[in-house]
Amino acid sequence: MMLQEFWKKIQKKIKEVYDFLTHEQEMFYYASSLSFYTIFALIPLLLIVFSVMLNFPNFRDRVNEFKVFILSNILPAHTEIISSFLDTFMKNSSKLGVMGLIYIAFTSLMFFRNYEYITSKMFNSKPRKFFDSLVVYWAMMTLFPIAFFMSIYFSKEVQGVFKDKVNGLFFPDVLLWLGTCVLFLILFQISANKLLNKKALVFTSFASASIWYLFKWGFVYYVSYNKTYPTLYGSVSVLLILMLWIYISWLILLFGMRSCEAFISNFGKNEKSHQTLK
Repeated sequence: MMLQEFWKKIQKKIKEVYDFLTHEQEMFYYASSLSFYTIFALIPLLLIVFSVMLNFPNFRDRVNEFKVFILSNILPAHTEIISSFLDTFMKNSSKLGVMGLIYIAFTSLMFFRNYEYITSKMFNSKPRKFFDSLVVYWAMMTLFPIAFFMSIYFSKEVQGVFKDKVNGLFFPDVLLWLGTCVLFLILFQISANKLLNKKALVFTSFASASIWYLFKWGFVYYVSYNKTYPTLYGSVSVLLILMLWIYISWLILLFGMRSCEAFISNFGKNEKSHQTLK
């Protein structure tokens, strides 16, 4: 009898933790929603990123190198196909006209508003006002590429310095991992729209980035050896693989944000106690 009660308590506790981390299982729908908006906003956002990059003379000669690197993180497999799509889009970008610019503005705006709403749910915080969120995320779109390209440039320089000593294999991977961790940390802090416990922020952001990095390697291995998608869907399989990887990436990011909130609020118990006191 006591064993059954103990087991029921464990099951109840596991369910409470699971429901909190997945936001009553709504996280899976949130990840799907963000994936949907990402598919439409991806090319316009990349266009903005590369446009910012082309304004810096030192980076113009490395456009293709950076493009391959960025796309390899967005889609670890079949990078060359997505790259050809992006090249075609960039060549035709001058012919967009007013409607094209409206489309880019609309898709970007919808993506960021959806992201703002979902991340506020993950951190149990209030969403920013429309113009505040517009300023914040537009600043992110312009400043992040600069910081990102500087980190890659620094990585290349370090690789050249240590090439003879360690064959240039170890440092680039470590620097890219650290860059990913810092990017997750900044995203967590900005998205939360409230002060976060520093220890919880650093731990969950670095853990989430590490999990994402491991999943990227595993995803490349999975796509390389699993021929089911190409066999069944042919060339359309590239789009399906892209959607799957984007969904997994959003799921990892949202789970990391929710885990950060779990450490801070003790799985929602601290907030409940504050509400009771009020």
